[in-house]
Amino acid sequence: MHNHAERGLETWLPPLEIARLLFMRRIPWPPPRDSDLWRYRLLGAIVPDFDDLLPKDTAFPFSPKHPILPLHIRPALLAGMAIIDRAGPPMLRMLQGHMMGENKNRFAMATEHLVTPALEWGPPQQFQLI
Repeated sequence: MHNHAERGLETWLPPLEIARLLFMRRIPWPPPRDSDLWRYRLLGAIVPDFDDLLPKDTAFPFSPKHPILPLHIRPALLAGMAIIDRAGPPMLRMLQGHMMGENKNRFAMATEHLVTPALEWGPPQQFQLI
């Protein structure tokens, strides 16, 4: 019998792609009183405390120029990636509802090839969506 370590982790979406999607900006509801909308990422829709992990006085630490995340952000990212991987493509359709404007369009374009065949997975189950 093989375990995940022996055969490698197999996912329906590459982990790096999941991470990129989770770091896209979202619009929280209700809108926050502060003007720090840059802090709100899609990951916060899955891991509610994530938005509070980001310091309010600095820019978001992850970018192509700075690809290494601070240690305090990594557990939330890993949890979000695992939740999406387990829930499957229907989760992407639900997450799209947390986005607005151009970010929603970019998210839809990046996930369209996954969401369309999601009908085969059936509707997402409540335990999957947390």
